[in-house]
Parts: sequence; structure tokens; C-alpha cells
Amino acid sequence: MCLNREIVMVVSDVCHDVEEGRAIGTLCKEFCMKNTLVPVSCQPFHGGKEIVFKATFHGNPVFVKGRRSRADENLEESLFWTDENGVEQYPTLDEFKHVVNAHLFHNFNISYNEQTFYKLWPLPLNRDAFSPTQNQMLLKLSMKTLWNLLQDSEYVFIKLFQHFDVFPEVYGTCSGLYIVEEVQSLDWPGLMEKTSFVAWARRAKIGLGILDLVEELDTMFDHPVHLCDVKPEHFGLSEHGRIKYNDVDNVYLKPIVDNSVGDGSACVKHSDCDFFDCKGQCDMAKRKCSGGVVNNNLQIVCEKIFLGKSYAMKSLGGSGLLASRHGEKVLKPLLQACANPSGSETEVRLSADNSHLKSLRKALKEIILFGERLENEI
Repeated sequence: MCLNREIVMVVSDVCHDVEEGRAIGTLCKEFCMKNTLVPVSCQPFHGGKEIVFKATFHGNPVFVKGRRSRADENLEESLFWTDENGVEQYPTLDEFKHVVNAHLFHNFNISYNEQTFYKLWPLPLNRDAFSPTQNQMLLKLSMKTLWNLLQDSEYVFIKLFQHFDVFPEVYGTCSGLYIVEEVQSLDWPGLMEKTSFVAWARRAKIGLGILDLVEELDTMFDHPVHLCDVKPEHFGLSEHGRIKYNDVDNVYLKPIVDNSVGDGSACVKHSDCDFFDCKGQCDMAKRKCSGGVVNNNLQIVCEKIFLGKSYAMKSLGGSGLLASRHGEKVLKPLLQACANPSGSETEVRLSADNSHLKSLRKALKEIILFGERLENEI
């Protein structure tokens, strides 16, 4: 369940901790100012997160997210330990950085350096105006809070790769919470839009933006980035008109996905090795999941976003973003080839390649151009 009064309690608890000096973050002061952060509605059913709610921040629509509101709620993930005298002991800063290094490498396949640390935690760890005791408290609180945020894969990915502009922007943090940009949901085609060429051409332009995003995720990082839980609502439009992927909880670099789908676990069919939309393969002789991920983002997007489920909408071309009777002869066959490159009649799905990307780009550009001509004539 998710109740709006729970939001008020969460914000109140965090701001009480700020007043008492138990919470820290880049936006704590503004987070707790009256009428600056205004909760709108809670959002239930976000796996792995206790807190997700819509709000306005300085009048702009945002989401506030947090795996946990407090850094000390789960002792299993605690950074400190208690000695025989009951005194909390913390690692030194160098020891903590080694822990962060290992955490990022083993869980995300991300290499660590000092710039990485600053991106994740831009606040100072020492202040000239503080006494040694106060600076020690500041360091402990900073390490505890950052360690809490590092348990949230979405926070890590967005912060470290923010300069690529493919995920929503993080505006700042307070305690275990962070404020992110709300990107506008994509308009899905209504019944009448499926019959309108002009409306279809506008959706083709969005489809082209999604192809740009998919290509960037494949090429801009040290390893391809895999989207393992692809849904229409996970794509959005920023205020600058850029397509972004707005649910980063199931986004992984390829080595992590490869390890997940090829971990040697028992299987009797290929789908036993799948990790959501990221497909694995079963070694039928050994009955074990082996090898790396066999499909890619382009294949998933063609299948789940562009084509969608047909159901009773078959006569109109399906239910996906690019569904239209106008696409039956040219675009739909291209999308079907991209969604199922091997032509398999089973659920086995392989990667779509660059030839699929090029043919789709060409077709979408032609649709957009013709749609613009029609619109100008109206």
C-alpha cells in the first residue's frame, strides 16, 4: 500500500534528522524549506525501493526516491561495527574508498577513481571551520549516507553517467533520498490515431528518438548498457525534447548481465536462464545456463515497444508505438525482422544487428518526411 500521509511522515522524519544534525545531503536545506518541495502523490510497487513519490521542486515536476530513508535501518548493510565496549567503529576514509571501489566493480563492473567518488558524493568531507571532533562526525555521517545511496543501483547509474544525458537528471540528495527529473510520459496511440497518417508520422519521430537512445546505450559506455525491464512507461521525453530511459533499476553493463544469465544455474530450457527481458541460453547437454546475453536493446524495443501485443488490434497493425494500418506493407515487416532476427517460432530471441537499425532509420525518416508534407498541406 502507498498512502500520501506516509510521504508527509517520511519528509518530516528526514527534516527532523537534518535539524538534529543526523542527515546530510546537497539539497537538505531546500528539501526542508516550506513550499519548496511539495509532495503530489505516492507511487506504489517500485521493486527494491521503500520510497518513491511525485512532487514539485521549485515548481518543477520531480520524483523523490530512496531505497531507504535512513542510512542505519538495515544492520546487514551497515558500514560500521560495534566493539566490545559498545562503541561504533568506522573505517578510515582510505579504507572506505577501497570498499566503494570493490562495491562498484563487483556489482556494476565500474572502475573507480577519485572523480568517480566526487560524482557520487560532491559534498566536502572536511571543513576548515570545524573542530577535529566535528570533522570526524561529518566524515562518519558522509560515509554512512553515501554507503546507503550506493546500495541503490539507479542512483549509481544516474550519477555516474549523468553527462551522457540518457537517464533523468539527479538534482540532489538529502539523507537516503534523492530528487530526480520527471520526464514526460510518451503518448501511446489511441484508436483514432491508428488511422491517421499524420499522427503515425509524429510517433515515428518518437521512434527515431528511441533508436538514437538505443544506439547511444550500445556505444557511448565502456560496455554496452542493457535494459532488462523494457516497458512503454519507462521511456520519456525531457523538457528539451530528448528521449530518456526513466526507470534505471534494471539497467546493467553487459558484463554484469552476462554473469547473471550465464551463472551455471540449472536449466531445462533457454528461458530458465533469462533475466527479465535479457535472454540467456541453456547448455542442453550440461543442463546449465552458460554464455552471455544473446539479445540486445534493439531487439527488445522492436518487439515490446514498436510492435507491442496485438490482441484484438491486429487489423490496425498491433498495439505498439508504431502500430498503424499504414505500416503493414513496409514498416511492419522490418519491425518483425528486428523483433525476431532468427525467425524462430519459439520464444528464443537473438540480437538485432546494424542492418536492422539502418533499415528502420531509413523507413522512419521517410514516414516523418511524408507526414510533415501532409501536415503542411492541411
